[in-house]
Amino acid sequence: MATSYWFMFFLLSVLSLFAASTCNSIPYVGSNQLKFWKENVVNEMPQALVSKLSPMNMIDSKYYTSLVSKKAFSFDAQSCLLADIFCTFETNAQTSKILNIDSKTLYATRTLDQAKVYASKLPNQAKVYPSKIPNQAKVYVTRIPDQAKVYASKLPNQAKVYPSKIPNQAKVYATRIPDQAKVYASKLPNQAKVYPSKIPNQAKVHASKIFATSHSDSHHLGEVSFFRVSTLKPGNTIHLDNLVNPFPHRSFLPSQIASKISINSNHLQNLFPQTFTSPFTKDTTKTTILNCNAPTLKGEVKTCAKSLEEMIEFSKTTLKQNHLISLTTESIQGSGQKLKIEKFHKINSQKSVSCHEIFLPFATYFCHLLSSTNIYAVELVDLNTNVHVNTAMVVCHMDTSSWPADHPVFKKLNFSPGKGEVCHWMSQADLVWVGDDAHA
Repeated sequence: MATSYWFMFFLLSVLSLFAASTCNSIPYVGSNQLKFWKENVVNEMPQALVSKLSPMNMIDSKYYTSLVSKKAFSFDAQSCLLADIFCTFETNAQTSKILNIDSKTLYATRTLDQAKVYASKLPNQAKVYPSKIPNQAKVYVTRIPDQAKVYASKLPNQAKVYPSKIPNQAKVYATRIPDQAKVYASKLPNQAKVYPSKIPNQAKVHASKIFATSHSDSHHLGEVSFFRVSTLKPGNTIHLDNLVNPFPHRSFLPSQIASKISINSNHLQNLFPQTFTSPFTKDTTKTTILNCNAPTLKGEVKTCAKSLEEMIEFSKTTLKQNHLISLTTESIQGSGQKLKIEKFHKINSQKSVSCHEIFLPFATYFCHLLSSTNIYAVELVDLNTNVHVNTAMVVCHMDTSSWPADHPVFKKLNFSPGKGEVCHWMSQADLVWVGDDAHA
């Protein structure tokens, strides 16, 4: 009996330790970011943001916080790896070429200097190695000395790189994140394709231009659907935008580091010099700088939030709320397809803050409050089977009187500023914030 008792005690102790280690598997900074969310936001953090939690530990966070204000400091390959950010062209050669803004499809072609997402028969091509850094794994392409990517291995919802069962291929799977884009090495020897998961026959992910952070700029009309609120009727057929995040993966920086970064060319170029060496990252970064520093529209309150904490604090202050509800599109299901509106409802909130992901080397969001904005949750079903496909968020700007007359949307919808409203979909990476008194 005594032996049985001590065995059960030992077993329970082991299980308790295992549970504790599992709960504490998120690194120090990411754990604090998640804690901050839970203290200020009523609902759970969406998976798209969970994957952006910082993998940095306390020591590294304090170390780089002390360095970031120094003029001589810049993020190198190692610090980018530690922070899991997209700051060097060499480190992200594959992704930056795949996401080239002039490219309409995400294929690696037979062009020799383009990225391939598989390990070939050549022994010195892409392989997956575990690094010596705890909780991380690196992917090295040896012909590009500085190319390495870091994924936090113990974060349950972050992307990990696994070698496939095919000896000469390597596949990248997004783990535990439903509907997140996956990268497969195709059977064609010189081609790599990017497929969103669970979307049959979809083999393209359009790299859209950065969402116009101020409506004084144009959306990329080829990628973003604009429509009138009258379109939202049960039974109507509607085209759903490509909801896949067009930007490469980047984690949030610790707020102590992000708060010391200014969104201007000089400071960003000093901190992230390699970002300005490639056309893609240079142009998209400059677009972000331009939009973040553009004048506000009439009735608009805006910011470019450089950290998760800054995004939440801005939304709380702007909405004058102590606690928030975050609203997001359910998934990327149905992207680029014609679907049927089953039903929809308006979010009962007088004010809302919309946050759209924009490009900087670290996760950054353009957030703004515009007067006379309505938010709708739209349930979409398959045209033929009526099976549920997605619940997508729609933002409708009811007052367009302050928009520039040459905005392409007016030609598309055939009215002039102030004569109608403009609605658009929110991608899975976007968020809408409302007070916790709203009826969502």
